[in-house]
This record gives sequence, C-alpha cells and structure tokens, in this order.
Amino acid sequence: MRKIRLSFIALLFLAIAAVTLGCGGGSSSDPGGGMEGVTAEAFSAALDGDGERFIRLVAPSFLEEARREMPDIDDVVLGDVLIAGFTEDLAFTGIEEAVYEAEVNGDRAVVHVWGSFTGADEGRVMLEEADALPVPMVRENGRWYLDLLDL
Repeated sequence: MRKIRLSFIALLFLAIAAVTLGCGGGSSSDPGGGMEGVTAEAFSAALDGDGERFIRLVAPSFLEEARREMPDIDDVVLGDVLIAGFTEDLAFTGIEEAVYEAEVNGDRAVVHVWGSFTGADEGRVMLEEADALPVPMVRENGRWYLDLLDL
C-alpha cells in the first residue's frame, strides 16, 4: 500500500488550524455523470467549504490510510483539511462554466478541467484546454473517487 507523502501530511497538520477558522465558498458547477460528475461535485463541495460532502468523494483506501495516520481527527475536520489541500493552488473561487474531460486507463483516470472561473477578486479566470487542471481519479468497488494520493 502506498504511503501518504510527507509533504501532504505536513499540509494536513498545518491546514487544521486554518480550517477551524473556516474556508471560503464560491459558486459551483452542475455535475454530470461518472468521473466527470464526481470531479464537478468535488469542486462544488470544495468551493462551498463542505467537508462532509467532499470526504464522500475521496477514495476509501486513501481515507483509511489518513485515518490511520491521524486517528484523533473526526471526518468533518478531515474533510475540511482535505479541501484545504485540494484547493491550495486554485486560482479561482467559483466556476462559471467548466468542461470536464476524462482520460481513462483501467481503474485509474484523470479528469481534465478547463473553462471560465471566478477569480478571488471577483474577476474572471480563463483556463484553456492546454492549461487544464488534472484531477486524478481511481475506481474502487465499481465507483470512481478522487485519488488524493496522486494530487
């Protein structure tokens, strides 16, 4: 079984304090089906600061490992911490219109996301297809989940 990267663990512990102070929200996109739908829902939950909804989209194998590493953290806080890591490098706070395109390789996939987004200063941020955000996915027990080990 893969180990959680030390930098990610450090991010989790550093983000706990920030998460308890609250995460900002934003607008969301309507999810489609399959991997693209999970990705759209993940962005929606993350940008809304909804850790409980976000954690349901994360691969169970990752959650099991994270809970083993941090046994005293509850799911609400864990979801919020995972959101902090997921959104750390995003240059936007909301989605105006996004395209979700999946590239599948067996039980692994990457969903590429591009389009028009709301920036932190309420300006518009455009991501072209060539600059699409890659969101890794993994299929476990017949369902697609976020693969946070590959972020």
